Amino acid sequence: MTGRIGLSTGACTDRPILDMLPALEASGVLGLEVSTPPRHFDALHPGQIQALVTALKDQPLHVVSIHAPFGGLLDLAEPNPHHRAAAIGAILGAASAVTQLGGGLVVIHPSDLERHRHDAGARLADCKQSLATLAENCRPLGVTLAVESPLPHLIGGHPDEFAMLLHDLDPSVRVCLDTGHTSLGGHWKRFVEVAGPRLIHVHAHDNRGHWDDHLPPGDGIINWPAIRESLEAADFAGWIMIELACPPEEPEAYFARALAQTRRLFGD
Repeated sequence: MTGRIGLSTGACTDRPILDMLPALEASGVLGLEVSTPPRHFDALHPGQIQALVTALKDQPLHVVSIHAPFGGLLDLAEPNPHHRAAAIGAILGAASAVTQLGGGLVVIHPSDLERHRHDAGARLADCKQSLATLAENCRPLGVTLAVESPLPHLIGGHPDEFAMLLHDLDPSVRVCLDTGHTSLGGHWKRFVEVAGPRLIHVHAHDNRGHWDDHLPPGDGIINWPAIRESLEAADFAGWIMIELACPPEEPEAYFARALAQTRRLFGD
């Protein structure tokens, strides 16, 4: 497997991204996924984008991808069409930002709506239309859209629902598989099958089997050899981005340990 291993910037969502760069650089990582929680990084704020461009200019760190804003009313499956339009606009803003930062991949949540509270079929149909609109508008920007596998209790979080979202979408729309989300549902292998040749990106983090803990890979119960084997069988050659919760220890050491453990698990 030739995948490269990077880190998401948003481990501590209340800390500005510029404050996190020293710890990220000290970890030895090179590739970054820019996270977009409001107090961390605003992908629609030209000043914040330029400040990050300047901060990265003389560093070995480089931006690979951006995780577009999500949550609340920014949901691609929202019943209200005005809210869906706002979500699409926020994602397109993130797409524009990542091109300015030198990256080319936009990771998006299809939905964070809970399945038991909604008409799943209707919400999947609205989400699919939103994805088609995004694909059409991202193409001229020269960025790649990657749809992330949701948590199992959310719309799209079952592999059959995810397959419905991808069916007939433009081939340019790709997939990001999340190890924590898929392991909690027990569907990692099926999601790999559903993603097929669309698989371009992986979010890697561990858990203890009950919650989306975002632990360093190797700190929980996920079967990492099985994940590595399935990615090798799929000829995966994209980036593996480690997504961590805010560290209980000094971030420099925590990030470095997570990076070292992930490299060992994937034979990097």
